[in-house]
Amino acid sequence: MRIALINPPYPRGAPESIFLPLGIGYLAAFLENGGYDVNVIDCQVFRPTQEQLEDELRQRQPNVVGVTASTLTYKPATEIVKTAKEALPECLTIMGGPHVTVLDKETLIQNPEVDVIVRKEGEQTLLELFKIFSESGTRNFNEILGITFRKNGQVIRNPDRPFIQNLDELPYPAFKFFPLKKYLFFGKTYLPIITSRGCPFQCTFCMASQMCGRRFRVRSPGNVVDELELLRDEYGADAVTFYDDTFTFDMNRVYKICEEMKKRRIHLPWDCRTRVDMISKELLDAMRSANCQLIHFGVESGSQRILNAMKKGTTVEQNERAIKWAKEADILVAISVIIGYPGETKETLKQTMDFIQKTEPDYVYVCLPTPYPGTELYDHLKVLGWKLSTEWEHYDEQTLVFENPNFPAEKIIEARRKFYNHYFSPSYILHKSLRRDFYSRIMARIALNDLLWRMKLPRGISATLKKLAQRQKVET
Repeated sequence: MRIALINPPYPRGAPESIFLPLGIGYLAAFLENGGYDVNVIDCQVFRPTQEQLEDELRQRQPNVVGVTASTLTYKPATEIVKTAKEALPECLTIMGGPHVTVLDKETLIQNPEVDVIVRKEGEQTLLELFKIFSESGTRNFNEILGITFRKNGQVIRNPDRPFIQNLDELPYPAFKFFPLKKYLFFGKTYLPIITSRGCPFQCTFCMASQMCGRRFRVRSPGNVVDELELLRDEYGADAVTFYDDTFTFDMNRVYKICEEMKKRRIHLPWDCRTRVDMISKELLDAMRSANCQLIHFGVESGSQRILNAMKKGTTVEQNERAIKWAKEADILVAISVIIGYPGETKETLKQTMDFIQKTEPDYVYVCLPTPYPGTELYDHLKVLGWKLSTEWEHYDEQTLVFENPNFPAEKIIEARRKFYNHYFSPSYILHKSLRRDFYSRIMARIALNDLLWRMKLPRGISATLKKLAQRQKVET
C-alpha cells in the first residue's frame, strides 16, 4: 500500500506563509509506523504544474492520495484530487482538514473525484481505513468512524470518532519527508511543535473546537522536551514556535516544560500563542528564563462591546495588562486584531487603534473578519442575510468576503492601509533591526518588504533596497 499525502498550494494572489505542515507530518509518521509506504508532496514549496504533478503521481503510483484543505486552499485541493484521478483512475482519493470537515457532504456532491472525507483528527481514522482497503481490496467503509463517503451513489456520513486522549502515544511529526532547506525562515531553520489539542473557548470566528474538541488534551512535559531535543539535534532547529492555540492554558505544565528545557540546556529561542487571561507575571518570568522571546496574544479589539460580540471572554483591561507584563518580562509581544467585525463602528474602530497606540506591541496583525464555515460568525451572517462570498480562495483574513451594510468595505480597508502606513515606518524598521535578536529581525524584514511594496519605488532604487534587505537576511 503506497500513500501520497499532498499539501495544496495557496490560490494565486493570496498572501503566502510557507511553513512546515504539522498535520501532514503527524499523519505521515503515524501511517509509516503502521507499516505503510508514505510519500509527501508539498505543493506550497514545489509549485508543480498539473502536468508535473501527474507525472509525479504516475511515477510514485500511490494506491491512495490524501489531500488536506483549509477554506483558503479548498479550491486548489479539489484540483489536485481531479489531477490524481486523471493520472491514476483506480486510486482512492481522500480529503481532510477544517473546511471539508464542516462541508463534507457538499464536497462529495460537488466533487465526484473525491471518494472519502476524513473529519477532524485523522491519524486513527486513516490507519483503520487503509487497513480495510489494503486487506480486502474493497471500499466497505460502513463501520469506520469519522468519515463521510460515497456508496452506490449515496453520500454516507458515519458517526464521529472519539478524540485521541493520550497524545504521548503519537509519534513525532516525520519532518524527514520534507526538504527542510526549502522552509528556511529568513535564513534560519524555524520549526513548529504542538503540545496540546482542543480548545475550551468558543470565540465566534474560530474553528479550533470544531476540529479538535472542547476538552484540552496535552502531552507530558518530558515528551515535549524530548521532541525539542530532536528538533535541535536531528533537524538543526535555530528557533522553535509552539503552535498550540493556548499554550499556557495549563500553567503548571508550562512551568514544568520550562524547567525541563533549562535542565537539558535547550537554549533555542522560542515563541508561543496564548490568551491574555491565561498568564501571570511569574509564569512569564519563567518562560523568559527558558528563552521565550516572543508571545502572541489574540487581543482582537480595543472595544469591550466588540470583544463581547466575539464571545472572546476577555476584557480590554486584561489585554492591556498582558502586554505590559510580557514587556516587563523582556518578551516581545505580537498581537492580532480584527477590524470590521459585525457591530463595528467608527468609535469602536478608533478604540482599537487607540489601544494599539497606548500599549505599543512589537508587532500587530490587522485582520479582517473571516466567517469560516462551521464558525458561529458564519451562521450569524447567514441569519442576518448579509451577502456572503463562496469564493473560498478569498478567505485569507486580508480580504472582505461579506457585505456589511452598516460599515462600508472601503472604509475598513482604508483604515487598515492607514494603520500600516503609519506603523511600518522607517523608524520602526531601524529600531527592530538594532535589537539584532531573531524575532526583531523578522519584524524588521516584514516591515521593510511592506514598505517597499507600498512605496512602489522606481526599479533602480527598489533593487538597491532589496539588496540591502537580502544582506540583512543573510546576516540574520
